[in-house]
Formats: sequence, C-alpha cells, structure tokens
Amino acid sequence: MLISRLVPLACAVMLCFPAMAAEPAIKPDTEKKKWDVNHPPGESKVVNIDTSSGTWMSVDVSPDGKQIVFDLLGDLYTLPITGGEAKALTHS
Repeated sequence: MLISRLVPLACAVMLCFPAMAAEPAIKPDTEKKKWDVNHPPGESKVVNIDTSSGTWMSVDVSPDGKQIVFDLLGDLYTLPITGGEAKALTHS
C-alpha cells in the first residue's frame, strides 16, 4: 500500500521539475579535442635512432639479384646482397 502512494508522488515531482528528471547526472565532455596525429599536443623533439637490427620487416631481392630492399621504421633501404652498409631510399 505504501508503494501505491509513493509512485503517484514521484510522478508528480517529475512533472513539476521535468528538467531535473531528464538531465543526466554526468554531462559528456563535448569540448574535448580529438587526437590529430599530425598535430599532437605537448612539446615534440626529433630523436636520431641508430639501429643494426629490426623485426617485422619486409624484404625483397632486386631483379638482377645484386641488392635487397627492406623497410625499417617506416623508411626504405637498399643493401648489397653480399652484405655491407644499407643506403636509405626514403626519409621520414
């Protein structure tokens, strides 16, 4: 019997104060900026990386069989098939 009296009272309160009933407890942050990989927030600096090995690399052999081409950290390199120093084909 108590519940049958409280339900009409709750409905009456919601009718008197509709904005309070419909407003969410936590408002979403609509002003938050989306991440932009070309304009990251904060300070940035250039870091030189010197490496002699890599993983998850793609490798291919030149048609004449004298060189290999591979990717490392987003750049392409050539290397004599007999070994030696790699030469960068692309930068950044």
